[in-house]
Amino acid sequence: MSSPLENPMVRYGIGLSGALVLVVVGVLYFDGLMRYLVFGMAVLDAVVVPKILEMAVEGDGQPA
Repeated sequence: MSSPLENPMVRYGIGLSGALVLVVVGVLYFDGLMRYLVFGMAVLDAVVVPKILEMAVEGDGQPA
């Protein structure tokens, strides 16, 4: 049985959707330095989450 996370579009979609939420929150609720910190978190979310999900899919089914 294949996982939806095997599709790269799903992995990047999850990362980008989380980043989009962070950007919206940063624009609507924060200003100054805090806004830029939230934007930095959004960039990390967009880049790191797909890689972590890819590692999870590759390690799926192997004993820990």
